[in-house]
Amino acid sequence: MLSTIKKLILDKTRLLKIEELNLSKQAIEEFDRLFLKHISSNNGSVFTYNSKYPLYMFLNYVIENKDVVVHGSNNSSINKFEPRNSTLFNGRPINAVFASSDGVWSLFFAVQNRKGYVGSIRNMCLSITSNKGIKRYYYFSTNNHKAPDCWTDGTIYFLSKSQFKQGGIKDEWVCEKELKPLAKLNVTSSDFPFLSKVRVHKENESTTKTIIKALFLKV
Repeated sequence: MLSTIKKLILDKTRLLKIEELNLSKQAIEEFDRLFLKHISSNNGSVFTYNSKYPLYMFLNYVIENKDVVVHGSNNSSINKFEPRNSTLFNGRPINAVFASSDGVWSLFFAVQNRKGYVGSIRNMCLSITSNKGIKRYYYFSTNNHKAPDCWTDGTIYFLSKSQFKQGGIKDEWVCEKELKPLAKLNVTSSDFPFLSKVRVHKENESTTKTIIKALFLKV
């Protein structure tokens, strides 16, 4: 009941939305083949996604069904993840490796160009489990979305979920020890489905104002 109420409320907001997966038998078979070929072998190899189905669908499918989480980065050459001092989404300090149980959220961090970036990046990912699956809600905001070099190529790293625990929000996961990726996936900015819907905020704008704009104002 609580999830239904939350879904009804979030559906009325201006948050960006991804509907529950409703995959054809052909898509599921293709995604299973890709997972078996490139990820389940656990050799850290790099692969490129070639499919008629949007990449975020593949990411969310393997996250929801294959006991993996993902990490998005501009850095394509990470062979071992080491814990670093950071803060959880709720503000609690932690020394950990971060990952996500949401493909779109990780795609944003993979292709948002961090080289030379100064200032804040504001984003949120919420997910609600319904009788159809998992519906996902987002906002993304940077202070340089109009810059010509604000996007870049990146990498999605697949990590074993069994080594992680939940962080400060449902789709945030942390591991407090070193680990190696199961596989690496090359991605481009065109793989991020909300490329034209990222908001822009001023550095002196409060986070609360950014969230209110995301909730109630159209991009």
